[in-house]
Amino acid sequence: MMTDPQYPPATARHGRPAPPVTATERRQANARPARNILAIVGLLLGAAALGVTFVPDLEFVAWPLGGIGLVLAIAGLVKVKKGTAGDPVLAITATVVTAASLLTAGGMLLYSTFFGNSESGLHLPAVAGDKHTVTFQITSAGGATVRYGSLNDQRTENAPASTDAWEGQASYNNGSYLLTLTADTRNATVSNEISCAILVDGKKVAENSGTTIALCTANVG
Repeated sequence: MMTDPQYPPATARHGRPAPPVTATERRQANARPARNILAIVGLLLGAAALGVTFVPDLEFVAWPLGGIGLVLAIAGLVKVKKGTAGDPVLAITATVVTAASLLTAGGMLLYSTFFGNSESGLHLPAVAGDKHTVTFQITSAGGATVRYGSLNDQRTENAPASTDAWEGQASYNNGSYLLTLTADTRNATVSNEISCAILVDGKKVAENSGTTIALCTANVG
């Protein structure tokens, strides 16, 4: 039966020699901690979360990426404290980056909610300088009640009795919207030919007609 070779004892303390160190104990003492995979993955997820925070229509992805990354980074820190993994600087960096990504996503959400109205959203009436213009058109010889805008924001006006088209204006910079335009006759006893149309940047994206009501819808963005 093989046994570990004995090495010279360490310096004696208080007159008593220290126990000999075996080869197994020496290998364990000199062994490097394992690579901190959790911290590496957490750092990558945190960096990805920071990147998508500033991408329109993808900013919501930052929340799951940053959340999972933060959990993994903290787990990596725990492994460092237990001595089962190395790279303490990497683990700390991953924790900071993932936390920063969540804070940034939260800040962008607050900004867009309270201060970003000029940058996003459908503007009724139109705002000068927006990238895209929307024109709502109604033609009704007998007049009509008009409702126009998006599902989340609508205006109501009366189109006069005229063969000329009534127009409502809106604008937006970015985002996706379901535009709606409805016109119904104010006098149900009178036959009234009504037509509707929605134009985005001068291009017609929806049109319809009816005798008492007309409805136009269009997805844009």
